[in-house]
Amino acid sequence: MIQFAVRSQTPEIMDDLSQPQHEFDQAYRELAMINRRLGGIHAIERFLPAIQNPLILDVAAGGCDISEAIARRLQCRIVVLDRNPKGLRLAKRSFPVAADALEMPFPDRSFDVVMASLFFHHLSDDQCLEVLKSMWRIAKRLVLVNDLHRHPVAYFSIRALAASFSRSRMVRSDGPISVLRAFRPKELLSIAARAGIPARVHRSFPYRLVMVAEK
Repeated sequence: MIQFAVRSQTPEIMDDLSQPQHEFDQAYRELAMINRRLGGIHAIERFLPAIQNPLILDVAAGGCDISEAIARRLQCRIVVLDRNPKGLRLAKRSFPVAADALEMPFPDRSFDVVMASLFFHHLSDDQCLEVLKSMWRIAKRLVLVNDLHRHPVAYFSIRALAASFSRSRMVRSDGPISVLRAFRPKELLSIAARAGIPARVHRSFPYRLVMVAEK
């Protein structure tokens, strides 16, 4: 029986960096389409501050599609960080840095905005806490965490969509698992409270949660 009361600990294929390049390429293409059509870009854009030419860090940027979309629409500078170089090579308008999000190589208050999209559900709660603390440390103005809402409708919808359109083994497997590994609003707020960070959690259509923490 599928459980929604607590976060799943089932591993995702995408977290295995030994998977072949073509598997990541196909997954990144499909995830970019999902972010365009299912609110992943809008979930970030709606909370970006109205300041001139902000410097933004995208933590665990994956295939860099959200940062690339934002860089096309807004006048800004974006650094994309990920431990997997397979996705960083897709950065065209953003500046790639190969590094682990648990050991980010930036001094305090380096970026106007520090954001992460569809990353926290890959982590344990304790790892989320450490990454959030680091994001807060290196942000001047704003931290944004965009992730999935652990909800039955979201789970069964992505399972059906992936089964019908996806050619990616990663997306077909990891899509439903990602929802089960994801969050309820109070869980994200609990992580922020443990970190001592003032945060709000907003729902973003269709089944996204966005943690917003302003300095």
